[in-house]
Formats: sequence, structure tokens, C-alpha cells
Amino acid sequence: MVKSQSPVPARRTQAERSEATRAALVASGRRLFGRNGYGRTAREEIVADAGVTRGALQHHFGDKQGLFRAVFEELEQEVVMSTAQAALQVAHEHPLEMLRAGCHAYLDAMLDPAVQRICAIDGPAVLPTDVRSEIADRYAFALVREVVESAMSHGEIQRVPLEPLTRMLLAGMMAAAQYVATAENPKRARADAGDAVDMLLNNLIP
Repeated sequence: MVKSQSPVPARRTQAERSEATRAALVASGRRLFGRNGYGRTAREEIVADAGVTRGALQHHFGDKQGLFRAVFEELEQEVVMSTAQAALQVAHEHPLEMLRAGCHAYLDAMLDPAVQRICAIDGPAVLPTDVRSEIADRYAFALVREVVESAMSHGEIQRVPLEPLTRMLLAGMMAAAQYVATAENPKRARADAGDAVDMLLNNLIP
């Protein structure tokens, strides 16, 4: 009787190995940057945590700042997705309330210590303004503009030029997020920032 042989595991392709290495570096960077901050996280600590070489970090990201940008962008994308999900819980015929729900969800995200550290504290200190603006435009701008435009169409907010209003709302929310993240009492700051958001949105109503 011939014994059946166990199937030989398929070898990962070079592309799969490369992607796994990149993912490991991002995961380690996210964990260490979120816990210790950018300045107190050494490159050697990142590669040791990820189980890769310094050459792998350089190959995929160039340097520590390049890795931080990837971590920042991943986290920003997740925060925007969570705000979008909160907005979608509101009936579409009330776009102003969708916008309000998204703004409050964004502030809620700032109570996460890792989000505070990476997005609101280290992000502005480490990444140039144009880089952060480009990332915000990629993930948040179109979403906010769509809801604001819908609110105007429904007559829920005053008709004003769409582009500057959208950018002002985004800038205001980022400033509010930084206020929450850097406050001695983030929960109290979150409540105060939420009140300010409600006042601002209510003042847009015709």
C-alpha cells in the first residue's frame, strides 16, 4: 500500500514576499509610533519588531519618515472610513445630519491614543503640510464635498461656493482633532469640540 504524500505548500512568489515584508513594517511602525511616538522610535527597533532587515525598510520606504507617512496614510484612511460609516447610518434625505454624524465620529476617533499620537500630534510635526493636504484630499475631500453639496441641494444649508466651504470645514475639523488630541483632558475637549461643531453647522442653516 502506497502512503499518500502530504501536499507540498506552494512557495510564495517574490511579489507576495515583498508585500508581506511591507505589511510587517507598517504594522510594526503603527504599533511603535502609536505607543512611543515618532521621535522615540528608533529605526532599529522597527526592523527588529517586524523581523526584517534595515535594507528592507530602506527598499520599501526609504527611511523612517517614509514609513511614518505610510502608517499615517493607512490610519487616516481608516478614520475617514469610520466617519463615512457613521454618516451612512443617517437617512440620506438629511445630508446635514449625515455631515454632523461624520464630524462627531471623526472627533470620537481622536480619543484613541494611537490616532492621537500618529494623526494629530506627530503627523503635523513630521510630515510637510502639502503631504498631509494631499492625503486629506485623497480620502476626505470628495466625501465631504459630496455631502455638503447634497445639503445645499436639499436647502439644509446656505448656498455658498462649494470648494472653499468644503476646505474650511476640513481644516476646521483637523484643527478640532488636534485640540482634542493635545488636551490634558481629551474627553472634556472632545465634548467642547463637539459643541463647537454643532454651533458651526447650525449657523449654516438658512
